[in-house]
Amino acid sequence: MVDKQVLRKVYLEKRLFLSKDEFLSRNESLVVTFNKNVSLAGVSCIHLFLPIERKKEVDTWSLMNHTRKAHPDMRFMTSRTLPDGQLAHYEINANTQFKTNKWGIPEPVDAVMADPDEIDMVLIPLVTFDKNGHRIGYGKGYYDRFLVKTPHVKKVGLTLAPPLDIIDYTDQHDIQMDACVSPFKLYEF
Repeated sequence: MVDKQVLRKVYLEKRLFLSKDEFLSRNESLVVTFNKNVSLAGVSCIHLFLPIERKKEVDTWSLMNHTRKAHPDMRFMTSRTLPDGQLAHYEINANTQFKTNKWGIPEPVDAVMADPDEIDMVLIPLVTFDKNGHRIGYGKGYYDRFLVKTPHVKKVGLTLAPPLDIIDYTDQHDIQMDACVSPFKLYEF
């Protein structure tokens, strides 16, 4: 058995070593997979993370733009991290201005704080995941704390890699995903 810290390190390095062309190709394929396979029936508001470019996270800008074209009335929210480690949520649109924080995360600077109870789907960042819907994130627990407060949402991970068979080390506070979108296919749990 390999622990979470080792898996996190290995899969972050694998992602960082993707060539520019491979990274772009996987992102494009992920957007296609999302648009073809993820049902947005009953979804009017999607919460998404904005990518840390230096960590080669999924390009959620592209995914948001494609989704907005297909569903012009779709609302989007994102977060800012508060000093106490909680997330504050903001509605964003095509006119929202962003500033990159010290961790490399784009955050809205002129957006209106939003009610997380209005969220129908959360797109979750992750480092790796398994075929049972467990994920390994960055290890700070931001999304686990957020998701426990919004049990009504559909939890969808986004990844550029295929799944592991199983993650042996899951904690009681780890929130399982409902689905995960990769460049290769949609996994539902």
